[in-house]
Amino acid sequence: MFQRKEGSMRFGSLLIACMLACTVFLFKPPQVNADQLTDTEVGQFRALLEEQKLAKEAPAGALSDEEAGAVRGFLDQFKGITFGGFVENFYQYESVDTPAGDNNAISPKVFDRQTQSFTVNNIELWLYKEVPNPGDIGFKITLNWGDQARRLTFVGPVYDDAHNQPIGGVAPIAGQTGGRQATFSEAYVLWNIPIGKGITAKFGKFATWVGYEVWESGWNPNFSRSYLYGWGIPFTNTGLGLNYPVTDRFTVDYYLTNTSDTFVNNNQSYTHGTQLNYAVPDFLIFKDMNLHFDGLWGPENPRTSTSNGESKWTSRYDASIAFSPMEKWTLVTNGNYSHNASGYLQPSGRTLSSGQTWGVAQYIIYQHSERIGAAVRGEYFWNEDNMAAMIFRPPGFEGSLDGATGSAIPGSLAEITATLNVRVKEKLLLRPEFRYDIIVDTPNATSQQWGKYGEKENTTFSFSTVYEF
Repeated sequence: MFQRKEGSMRFGSLLIACMLACTVFLFKPPQVNADQLTDTEVGQFRALLEEQKLAKEAPAGALSDEEAGAVRGFLDQFKGITFGGFVENFYQYESVDTPAGDNNAISPKVFDRQTQSFTVNNIELWLYKEVPNPGDIGFKITLNWGDQARRLTFVGPVYDDAHNQPIGGVAPIAGQTGGRQATFSEAYVLWNIPIGKGITAKFGKFATWVGYEVWESGWNPNFSRSYLYGWGIPFTNTGLGLNYPVTDRFTVDYYLTNTSDTFVNNNQSYTHGTQLNYAVPDFLIFKDMNLHFDGLWGPENPRTSTSNGESKWTSRYDASIAFSPMEKWTLVTNGNYSHNASGYLQPSGRTLSSGQTWGVAQYIIYQHSERIGAAVRGEYFWNEDNMAAMIFRPPGFEGSLDGATGSAIPGSLAEITATLNVRVKEKLLLRPEFRYDIIVDTPNATSQQWGKYGEKENTTFSFSTVYEF
C-alpha cells in the first residue's frame, strides 16, 4: 500500500513539473539567439515587420492600382513643360524738360516711356513645351503685366477699350490697349510635323520673326530699344508659321498672318513673311558667325469705308550679321528697310504717293566674365517720308502714337547708347545705361522737337533691374 502511494506521489510530482514547463511556452516566447537564425528567416522577419508598419501608416481610402495609374497618366501630360519668367523695373531721367508720364517722353522711345519716374515695366510669365522630335506636340503661353504690356499689341480692336482707365493723363484710344496693363503677348500651339527632318508649325499669336532685338530687354545687349526695333518692325503677329531645318546650319521659315500687331485682322487679306538663318563655319577672325534675313509683305492698311486696304501693300526687310572677332567680343550689324504704298502727309501740305524708312545699327558687345559685360550701340534712322508716323511730336503736342490728333513731323535722327550689365548671383541683372539722342534733320520744319521748350538733343540716364526665375 505504501509502495503504491509512493509511486502515485512520484507520478504527481512529474505531472506538476511538466505543467510548469509548459507554462513557459504558453505565456513567454522561446528565447532564440540571432546568430541561430538563417538568412532566409531574417529576411522573412524583416518583411513581416515592414508589412505591419505600412499597414499602420496607410491612410484610409488609399488609391487602388487603377487610380494610381490614372494619376500617373495625368501627370505624364505635364512632362517637358517649363515654367519661367522675370520681373523688370526701371528708373529713367531725361535732360529734356518734360513732366512725368508715358506720353511726354521723347517720341522715338517705345517701351521705356516713363520719365523722371520709378516704373514697374514688365512682369512676364511663360509656359512652354518644346517639340524637338518629329511627331511632338507642344505650346507656348506668355503673359505680361506692367507699363510695357499696353504697347505690345497696339492695333485694335481690343475687347473693352471704353472701360480702360487713363494712365499718365492720357485718355484711352479706340483700338489700343489703353489703360490695361496685362496682355497675352504669345499664345500658340506647336506641332513637329513628321515630314523629312520635321516641319515645326506654330499656330496662334507669337513674337514677330523680324528684327534683331526683342521686347524682353534683359535678352538684348542694351536696356532701351533701338529705333529699328521700335519703328522699323512689328512686335507681334497672329497666324501660322512653318520652320524647316534644311541642314544643320541653314533653316527656312514661312509665315501667313493677319496684319502685324493686331488681335484680329484689319482687312480681308493676309501678310506673308519669311526668315532665313545661316550659321557660317568659322574662318579667319569670323567666329560663331550668324546671318539672318527677315521679310514680310502684304496689305497691312486698314479696310475703311473709302478704301478696302488690300490695294496698298507694306513691305519690311531686316538683315543682321553677328560674329566674334576675338574672345569675349561680339559685333552685330543690323539693317532695316520698310516701304508702304499709302500716302503720307508732309509739313508742306503735300501728300506722298508712298513712303519709306530705313536705318542701320551697330552693336559692340564685350563680355568680361559670366557676371560682368558691356554693350555700346550706335544708330541712324531715316524717316523723312514720315512712314513711321508720330516719331516726332512738336512742342506742346498732346496727341498719341496713332496720330489721332495733331500733326506728325518727318525727319531723321541718331543715337548712341552705352550699357553696363552686371549679373548678381545668376538671377539678378543690374543695368545702368547712358543714352544720347539727336534729331539730325526735319525737312521743311524745325528740328527743335523735344520737350517743353523744343530741343533737338536729349540725354537719358536709366537704371533697370531684371530678376529671372
